[in-house]
Amino acid sequence: MRKLCLFAGGFALAAAAYVYGRHDALLLALAGAALLLSLAARHWRLRRASIALLGAAVGVAWCFFYQQTVLGPANRAVGQTAVCEARVSGQPEPTQYGWKAEVQLTLEGRRFGAVLYGDDALSEAAPGDTVTGRCTVERTGVDFQGGERLSHRASGTFLILSAQETLTVTPGQPTWYARLRLWLQGRIEALFSGEAASFLRALVTGDQSGFSYQTQNDLAVAGLSHAVAVSGMHVSILIACLSFLFRGNPRLTAWVGVPLAAAFAVMTGASPSACRAAVMQVFLLLAPLCRREYDMPTALAAAGLGLTVQNPWAIASVSFQLSFAAVAGLYCLSGPIRQWLVKRRLPDSLAAALSTTLAATAFTLPLSLLYFRTVSLVAPLTNLLCLWAVTGCFVLGIAACLAGPLGPVLAAPAGWLAEGILWLCRTLSRFPYAAAYVQNPALLVWAVAAVAAAVGLAALGGRRIRLWASLLAVGFLAAALWGRASLTAGEMTFAALDVGQGQCLLLESGGFTAVVDCGGSYPEEAGEAMARTLLSAGLTTVDALVLTHYDLDHAGGAVQLLHRLTVDRLYLPAAPEDDPTARAVAEAAQARAVQVLRVTEETRVAFDGGSLRLLPPPGEEDNDGLSILASVGEYDMLITGDLPRDSELALLSRYALPQAELLVAGHHGAATSTSQALLNRVRPESVVISVGADNPYGHPSPETLERLTAAGAAVYRTDQLGTIFFRR
Repeated sequence: MRKLCLFAGGFALAAAAYVYGRHDALLLALAGAALLLSLAARHWRLRRASIALLGAAVGVAWCFFYQQTVLGPANRAVGQTAVCEARVSGQPEPTQYGWKAEVQLTLEGRRFGAVLYGDDALSEAAPGDTVTGRCTVERTGVDFQGGERLSHRASGTFLILSAQETLTVTPGQPTWYARLRLWLQGRIEALFSGEAASFLRALVTGDQSGFSYQTQNDLAVAGLSHAVAVSGMHVSILIACLSFLFRGNPRLTAWVGVPLAAAFAVMTGASPSACRAAVMQVFLLLAPLCRREYDMPTALAAAGLGLTVQNPWAIASVSFQLSFAAVAGLYCLSGPIRQWLVKRRLPDSLAAALSTTLAATAFTLPLSLLYFRTVSLVAPLTNLLCLWAVTGCFVLGIAACLAGPLGPVLAAPAGWLAEGILWLCRTLSRFPYAAAYVQNPALLVWAVAAVAAAVGLAALGGRRIRLWASLLAVGFLAAALWGRASLTAGEMTFAALDVGQGQCLLLESGGFTAVVDCGGSYPEEAGEAMARTLLSAGLTTVDALVLTHYDLDHAGGAVQLLHRLTVDRLYLPAAPEDDPTARAVAEAAQARAVQVLRVTEETRVAFDGGSLRLLPPPGEEDNDGLSILASVGEYDMLITGDLPRDSELALLSRYALPQAELLVAGHHGAATSTSQALLNRVRPESVVISVGADNPYGHPSPETLERLTAAGAAVYRTDQLGTIFFRR
């Protein structure tokens, strides 16, 4: 009987109920009931149920004790403004308004994780330094909010400190594991460059801050993100190298491997996946020395119990959930799947790789859908092609760091492997059906069905493989055609994507694809949203990308779109001097060999059945930019970007604009745009307002909404309706 496993399972369920439920009275009542049932079940000789119920009762009690007692000093500090002294534990990072850093704050003799927000003085701090200043103390989230604040608590960060004055930084000494991490990062920076350095830094030290958004997204779409998140694979490789050095001596391997696994987990940031891997590896190493058989469920339960006792909110960590789900999948399914594949005369190494991927995917798929709304379809291929290279890169990278003068010799092949892995992920991620996205729900459903069918066939020893393969092929074709038809059926499709406070517009007509503006609250995510919308329909080329101006909420996602898709022509207004967004877009276009055209006079882009009229800025205001009149047959659509009222008047006086069936409201519905004069001229039937929910600017303005209502136009808002499609 796996007593620890049963107890830990009950404890984990109680922690999840506490973190996500927060119904204190109900939980206490349930804890009491669980304790009574545990005693009764023991009397009834239902020992397994008794142990699990006891774990649940203890779990609820521990969560309440943790909140009221362990976090007591932190709770009492919330709402106060006082002089705080904290030790920096993470490298400071820039924010929109200053800098932030992870710190350790000591209150009543206990240390608590916190995030400190301050001015530029914080940028001079380093791990180990002490920062002092007057700060306001706030609490991170408690309830299930699905946002950043819950993830803070899951990682052990319980307070937010907002500096009210310039901080004083006092130099100090970092911890031994921070010094080791900084030393390894320094060696990596000296031995590698570019993307290879970022990849090795993530692989060896767990620091992914060097990755660009593009690289992180490529790894996720290709299904290889897990390879750079410190986990069991990394710890197993380290222990395998030790075993090789000690010629398989289990005692020596355990003596060195146990502290090494623990040190590696702490050095790489002590993420839930790293801690889980270290604990399970310790159980594996000590089992033969203690003359015990290694039991994976017990080791997994011990790791989970340790993490949730140390911090009940750890169970809300995405890393925690994915890591434990993957290991559970390996335990339950990898063996039967591997045996089935070997019986089909597949080489054992290939069968092992495929069974590992399928087993882990089967249990992590629901979480991937919940958190990322994406399923990588090329993940089995990517893992098959790359995991051996990741192993070699990891071993050679560590060896290069430790090899002193011989480091460059070992670094060269490690760098080649890293660059090859990233190139392959980048290439595979650009395939139209490399992943199933939420933009094509039919393909997501197919992906879930395909994984279920593959795992079911292999794990249960099913037959009729050809029949199932044929059904899946037909299903994939139907899902792909559905996604294509949803965007290309009819005379034209116009879409305003829900990108928060920004604008990202799409026009597809007769095989011609145009994107007007590409930005949002999170600009790079806006570019990715547009790419996924097109890729979900099997479209890989944008015929015309038009940016009205260079504000991030209109152009910040263009670089990501250029990275993901083929763009034939890029139409831009005149670039202001030293504008970072304009420079980044130009550099990305040059790297992808995109034809760039500066619109300084009226430009007509013709396509079968319609045209785009690109109208250069009519005035000298900062918000002036291109205006676009898109026409498909007799249907006209006008886009004015962020033009203010005076510039709209100049536009009307300079160009003969027809009545437009569709108008995209200027400047997200601001009072200073979409003037009465413009409405009188174009008389729109429908008006789209691309705007973020609860934005700090008050968009759309009540005045603008009143004008639109008086004009008799139907108003469609992305903050209320999400992505909006117009089809003809």
